[in-house]
Amino acid sequence: MGLRAYLLVTANDDVGRKEFVDELLELEKVPEVDFVDPVVGNVTDVVVMIEAPVSVEAVARKIEAKPWVKDVKVLRIVSVFEKHKDSKVELLKTLNGSGV
Repeated sequence: MGLRAYLLVTANDDVGRKEFVDELLELEKVPEVDFVDPVVGNVTDVVVMIEAPVSVEAVARKIEAKPWVKDVKVLRIVSVFEKHKDSKVELLKTLNGSGV
């Protein structure tokens, strides 16, 4: 398994509905893309999940370079165990030293 991330993609305001749908269908064909979901709200227009063997940023830049894309924000997916690994190690050291 490679590096995974959610991309929050905002489309340019002048993109028409048909063009938008066509672009999303093309985006689904990108090898690193797992899924493409259009969303409604004030934050973004599309959520894209990617899995990249080396660089999430490279895939994000490739998508951001498309003419219909206004902005891309990257949310990397991390394992909860990795995210808190350091704090768990420190806690275990403390507990082992306290005789608990």
